[in-house]
Amino acid sequence: MGTPSLIKIFQTLEKAYPSPRGWPHGEWPLSGEFRPRRLEVVVGAVLTQNVNWKNVEKVLTRMIEEQLVEADRIKRCPQAFLENTIRSAGFYRQKAKRLKGITQFILAYPGEFYSEVGREELLSIPGIGPETADSILLYACDRPHFVVDAYTRRLFTRYGFLNPKASYQEVQQLFESHLPADVPLYKRFHALIVEHAKQVCRKTPICKDCVFQEECEYRPAER
Repeated sequence: MGTPSLIKIFQTLEKAYPSPRGWPHGEWPLSGEFRPRRLEVVVGAVLTQNVNWKNVEKVLTRMIEEQLVEADRIKRCPQAFLENTIRSAGFYRQKAKRLKGITQFILAYPGEFYSEVGREELLSIPGIGPETADSILLYACDRPHFVVDAYTRRLFTRYGFLNPKASYQEVQQLFESHLPADVPLYKRFHALIVEHAKQVCRKTPICKDCVFQEECEYRPAER
């Protein structure tokens, strides 16, 4: 697969969804600002692990109401109160620990976290895996790290571009080696992939409505 193939897919999706919703697949900003505060993005990246984004929106809204989108407040917040606040996000005990862990890391960081933190540093934080780390780097830090999520795997595996057993790193490398290292492009492409996966390329796809039905290799019994 060469650069024109990925760019062509991007352009096709852009025509199909001229106004995809913001990161990662919800309306921003929840806090009422023009852009979400960067810590909201960090918190959202942790909360969205293994859960529907609608649940995350509810939790983020409640955290904003409780003024819990500041690193120091999350650090000082009693564990039980934080767990109760984020309960709707699922795995709330684990995620409360992860939120405290990453906010403590941010507060203790020796430099300017958002401009200087490295990927390996993020991966060293308990509970922060590649997808969460790359979401933070792309959306909070404005660094060109392509985010590989379940939607990306589903769409491009069905299309025939990905081996279903490909590792996260292999999939990410495929995108980053065939696209310019452009932050706005990565953000928009990811938003378009998510929008298409939610509307058409679902777990049970609606292939008759797909803009890729002519070239896609996925062939269910009935389209």
